[in-house]
Amino acid sequence: FLIALVSSSYLLISLSLVAAHSTMIASLLVTKFRIGGSVAIRHHRRLSSAAGELIQTGIDEGNGVAMLVLNRPPANSLSMEMNEEISRSIKNIEDNYPNVQSVILASSNPTIFSAGLDIAELIAPDPDRLPQFWNSLQQVHIDLYGSRLATVACLHGHAPAAGCFLAMACDYRVMYAGGDVNGRKHVPSIGLNETQLGIAAPPWMGQLLVRTIGFRQAELALAMGTLFPSQAALEIGLVDEIVSCDSEQSSNDDSLQALLPDEMKDQMMQQSAVLQQAYIQATRFAKVPPQARVASKMLTRSEHLNDMNVKRQHDTDHFCNFVTQEEVQCNLSKYVQKLKSKSKTK
Repeated sequence: FLIALVSSSYLLISLSLVAAHSTMIASLLVTKFRIGGSVAIRHHRRLSSAAGELIQTGIDEGNGVAMLVLNRPPANSLSMEMNEEISRSIKNIEDNYPNVQSVILASSNPTIFSAGLDIAELIAPDPDRLPQFWNSLQQVHIDLYGSRLATVACLHGHAPAAGCFLAMACDYRVMYAGGDVNGRKHVPSIGLNETQLGIAAPPWMGQLLVRTIGFRQAELALAMGTLFPSQAALEIGLVDEIVSCDSEQSSNDDSLQALLPDEMKDQMMQQSAVLQQAYIQATRFAKVPPQARVASKMLTRSEHLNDMNVKRQHDTDHFCNFVTQEEVQCNLSKYVQKLKSKSKTK
């Protein structure tokens, strides 16, 4: 289920009614495998939670490409643990694999990239956990938007609200044009759709949309809460490329498959056309001299990253004060009950 919630002038909270958080106990497993003579390392995080491994990581040091697969069923909603694992996975690659220059951000779910923030973080929140949760989202923004790695979002599924934010924080976005998925028609959409629920996106997220598609187009999209289907997203500049299901297969197929987690390889290959195009772009980025590429990236992003760091505590305080208001908590609970009722009637 997708949902979004925010103050009349500020906050975004989007999406996904999921089970309450369970305690997770993690241990890191390392598996080595060969790709074209180079050694790659795939990291798995074993969790006691039934949610499984939140992020699956593949490394191809020979080609300088990594892949992070979002894997929090049913909709990759962003809990504090999910946010922390995204940041941890990015930092792991940056710190331990100097030959890796680009990373693909993908989803194990072929119809949902990420549905946005986890509503369970917001209903009757723990006052100690709530600021940590918001801080973890801010950190994802800092780590993804400011990464030394060239980041490529592989969008085979929907990316509303904070899912759109994850994609916009990347350097390049490849999206599925649409087609049949599991016997049903699927055309993914993307956008900051908060105003459809009578709310507004947080300033730093809204400004990211402005920088991505331009002032006037963003102004209209934010006002209308527009979710753009893939073709419209391409035309407006929200994504850089769309790929159809009948796109020509690439010669990079073996290298791409080696990056995919073994236990989800079959389901991930439903996204093969989009994954392959994302892999091609990632290898292009990896061939650019990294010092020049990173310096160029920071020319356009450092000011905004610095602004986030300066205003971070104020942003957190504002968010926590808003979301704990009695009226907001009441509205959140009512909306969740409404979603549950709709689900029972289907």
